[in-house]
Amino acid sequence: MKEVIQKIALFFGLLALPAVTLLILPYSNEFARHFIKDDCYNHGAWIFDRLTKNTTPIDIAFIGSSHTIHSFQENKMEGLLGNRLHLANLGYCRFGRNLEYLFVKELVASKNPKLVVIEVHEDESKNSHDIFPFLADTKDLLISPTFLNRDYFSDVFKGVSARLEQFKTKTIFQEKYPENDLNLYGYGESDRIASEEEFLKNKEGWGKWTKRRGSPELEKIQLKYPYAYLTRTIKLLNDKKIPFIFVYLPESGSNFQTPLRLDFYKQYGPVLILPDSILKNPTNWMDDMHFNNRGAGQVSEWMAKKLKQILEEKCLIDHTD
Repeated sequence: MKEVIQKIALFFGLLALPAVTLLILPYSNEFARHFIKDDCYNHGAWIFDRLTKNTTPIDIAFIGSSHTIHSFQENKMEGLLGNRLHLANLGYCRFGRNLEYLFVKELVASKNPKLVVIEVHEDESKNSHDIFPFLADTKDLLISPTFLNRDYFSDVFKGVSARLEQFKTKTIFQEKYPENDLNLYGYGESDRIASEEEFLKNKEGWGKWTKRRGSPELEKIQLKYPYAYLTRTIKLLNDKKIPFIFVYLPESGSNFQTPLRLDFYKQYGPVLILPDSILKNPTNWMDDMHFNNRGAGQVSEWMAKKLKQILEEKCLIDHTD
């Protein structure tokens, strides 16, 4: 019996050896960003270039999902704020606090922002972002801040797969990366106006979501995962003494006036709430979840006023400019 167990252990050890080797080898951040080129308008590669290749400073960074991408027009806001400030919309499609942690980690390592704006929505996503394992370095991939991570093993598998692709790219295909994207802005434009049917489906979807919510005890356990990454992100900013705020970007039909986890966010920083005059105007929406150019323009004007006030209070800009 002992001999059988040893053979089984040897077999699985040999199977694991290639994966371990791939995890030990250096993993290129640039490869990772271009590996996901078909996702989210190739925003991953642009974020990498904006943070590491583009020498233009970032004074105010926006971190969040596609809600952020379609809400903040950096160019317009720079004009409204003055003071020669540089803004960067670093939103990425879909939710996942662990991916935002990676972007903020890179942001504070390569830039020196005056302020970071972090998106919150109706509730925290309890899952890993599906792109996280492709962008995370080996340490972040393997060491989760909490054992309550339902996607841990699938993330590790995807991370190993990405490293195998990197090995093939370097040794076999020898592909070259595209030229750097030096565009300054990440805002996603759209003139489309959502239909009544889209609004209705979103409202119905949120009604169903509310009815099938788990017990408070279960939610408390599930929230440990996103909270762990959000507090890690906050620690990165606090360690660098970079101020931050939260902004609530709900969907059109949720009818949550404030985020469900408002009290948690308020422990760490102020939470800005968009006015109903923007949220309740159906011509402001590209679809049931995202603003169009008209809506984003109004959000950007409103946000610029809030940011100017915050920056002046913190003495981060000249009052007289």
